Amino acid sequence: MKARPPKKAPAQPVALPLLQRLDQQLVGLGWRLLLGLGLLAFLLAAWTFDPKLALSGDNTEFMTLARSLVQGQGLSYISLPEPKPATKYPFGFPLMLAPLQWLAPGNYAAMNWLVVLFFAGSIPLVYLLARDEWGRLPALVVALWSATLPALLDFSHQVMSEIPYLLFSLLALWLITRSLKHPQLRGNYWFIGGFACLMWAYYLRGVGLVLVVAVFLYLLLSRHYRHALILGGGAFLLALPWSLRNRALGDEGSYFKQLLMVNPYYPERGTLDLVGLLARIKENSGVYLAYIVPDMFLPVGDSPGTILNLCSVILLATAIWAVAICFRQQRHLLLLLYATLYLGTVLVWPEQWAADRFLVPIVPVLLFFVVLVGAALYQWLAQRGLGAVGKGSLGGALVLVLTFNLARSSKLDQAGEADYRPAWKNYYEAGLWLKANTPREAVISCRKDYWLYIVADRPCMVYPFKEPEEVIASLEEQGVDYVVVDQLVQEGYNSTPKFLIPAIEKYPERFELAWEQPGSYTFIFRFLPKSWIQ
Repeated sequence: MKARPPKKAPAQPVALPLLQRLDQQLVGLGWRLLLGLGLLAFLLAAWTFDPKLALSGDNTEFMTLARSLVQGQGLSYISLPEPKPATKYPFGFPLMLAPLQWLAPGNYAAMNWLVVLFFAGSIPLVYLLARDEWGRLPALVVALWSATLPALLDFSHQVMSEIPYLLFSLLALWLITRSLKHPQLRGNYWFIGGFACLMWAYYLRGVGLVLVVAVFLYLLLSRHYRHALILGGGAFLLALPWSLRNRALGDEGSYFKQLLMVNPYYPERGTLDLVGLLARIKENSGVYLAYIVPDMFLPVGDSPGTILNLCSVILLATAIWAVAICFRQQRHLLLLLYATLYLGTVLVWPEQWAADRFLVPIVPVLLFFVVLVGAALYQWLAQRGLGAVGKGSLGGALVLVLTFNLARSSKLDQAGEADYRPAWKNYYEAGLWLKANTPREAVISCRKDYWLYIVADRPCMVYPFKEPEEVIASLEEQGVDYVVVDQLVQEGYNSTPKFLIPAIEKYPERFELAWEQPGSYTFIFRFLPKSWIQ
């Protein structure tokens, strides 16, 4: 008998590296991962949710325009004594708010929840875009970092256009990049959908023009000439009616017109020259690098306050390394082009408006490049036999960042449960008094007119930032019945003590005290016509 060959031992599974095993686990999750990311974003936004009116004033401007659409007056500032057409913002976001304004008039908390839903939809898109650009595991890191970042969570419930724009800009980028895998244009629904989202993003925020230009230039540079021609021509045709409408109306409040003003609060000072423009870019670069960006991306404490600090140096080095990687590998060039044009626009923006809110729509793209550099650093260490050190260090850094993000976000939760800050609380109470004690046609002059209009439901206007005689003349011309003396100077709005109070002190016979908030120095004065003065 022939001896039987010995049985082969069962093959042992090959031990895969940890990162590869994690990536394979993500493949099996499929759509459940997207659903989980959306649910996580929703829960985090609900945790930090604030039902109150945001204090920027722009949110109430959007609400005013939505109310105007519902009342059939088009996109107009119906809050003014004499309503006038609006050209400052595109119509997209007010149009999205209009159904809620129609169904639940005056319920601004419902509008806050609408923005929460937009935020919840944005985080899965962050993952999809980063996954297609690079891979599943780094995409998950970018999505988790974005979902927990305090700056994004702070805007996840504000009636502002940053988060809706974030959703549609990410969707446009993802669809456009997917469409380029199908060279034919006929029946390329990825491209059609991407173009539609691109233009809707443009009509949500004026800075969407940067996104359109970035995609158009990328198509040209990547030799997708037919795509570029169709996208460029279509964008021009869809943008033209709105541009012509605004030009016919004078385009007085357009952000594009304000972009190069010396000071948007004082239009009479004219526009910047080249020296002034370079000085603004320098000033904004210092503010963002020393304060805003470190505080936004590394929320571990107070801003360092100087451009020569460790956080700023790390961020600058990261930016340079990311650009080098993209050019060396010839990858991620659309995201790089978009981020460059967007940040360039931010640096040209009037320095009076420098704030983290202008970075919110680009944050996930910037985080993508930070993670890209982190992976490159890990590869550099691994090539020198320090892979375990790199893996441990970067993994620990990620855990620390997410922990600090959640710790900082807990303060947003506390702010949501608290009342308005004292100065705004008194301003809010003034609006409630006006709503309850004045006729519907009463005209109010104040510092934050759209905000007070939403609370008081009375026509409001801002007094001019001029000498007392001109303030009084403007109040007479606009038919003002009441003026509000606020204490928002504590919040950085110092125009009331600088312009309104001097007018009251110089012409006391024209003002009669109608209401005051005890101990707050917040007053409402009735403005008396000349005929009443003896």
